[in-house]
Amino acid sequence: MTYSNKQTLLTLLQKHNLYIKKKLGQNFLTDLSALPKIITAADIQPNDFILEIGAGLGILTAELVKKAAQVLSIELDPRLIPILKENIPANNLKIINADALKVPLPNVPYKLVANIPYYITSPILNHFLKPKLPAEKRPTLIVLLIQKEVAEKICAKAGDHTVLSLQVQVFGKPQIIDIVPATSFYPTPDVNSAILKITPYEQPAIANIDLFFRIIHATFAQRRKTLSNSLRNGLGKVKEEIAAILKKANIKPTTRPQELTLSDWKTLIDAWT
Repeated sequence: MTYSNKQTLLTLLQKHNLYIKKKLGQNFLTDLSALPKIITAADIQPNDFILEIGAGLGILTAELVKKAAQVLSIELDPRLIPILKENIPANNLKIINADALKVPLPNVPYKLVANIPYYITSPILNHFLKPKLPAEKRPTLIVLLIQKEVAEKICAKAGDHTVLSLQVQVFGKPQIIDIVPATSFYPTPDVNSAILKITPYEQPAIANIDLFFRIIHATFAQRRKTLSNSLRNGLGKVKEEIAAILKKANIKPTTRPQELTLSDWKTLIDAWT
């Protein structure tokens, strides 16, 4: 059994002579009202395989093993592994002490459900949602407890798009399930969190995903420039070529990259090829 509130968390930390490692982004969830919202968002079925990153002291892990057929929990801090194994002696749980970005992905369909440290949000999403990753290796569903501001950026609409929002939205539909205040954690972080759900598409929204990633990285590197200038400077095409592509895609040359919808990007990529 793991902890149930802030006081029992502090008792557990003291019992094992543990201190918080800020460099690992350790903020333990103490308001357990967020847990059922995460579990509900993940829609866990009895035959599901769940991949959890950053198990911590197992507050979410303990709920996952009640619902899923198999849970693979990855924890970077070796001090926490014995505690996890002692407090959650479940037969359907496998715990690995490793860097989640270096662990081989499951060979079966799986859902990614995790309360991850803020500083690895982008690396995690880029790892599980990237062009070179075979479709069968991507999660069938993603539910993450992350920084609220980042969750909002991921869910951005045209006018506020970033590389991150487009990288996620080309692979699936993101939505914020609920806000979790900073006071729900110990130590208390400086910002609020959000439960983010990403429902992947069967296929990316844009077929030529490699070209899409190449173009958005080039244009957003110069996001203050017009699309015409950033495409020309970042991809080495002459002015006349860019003008013809934008005309074919029915996109004004003065548009800036953050103003395009995902549908606009698809039209642009189709015109490009």
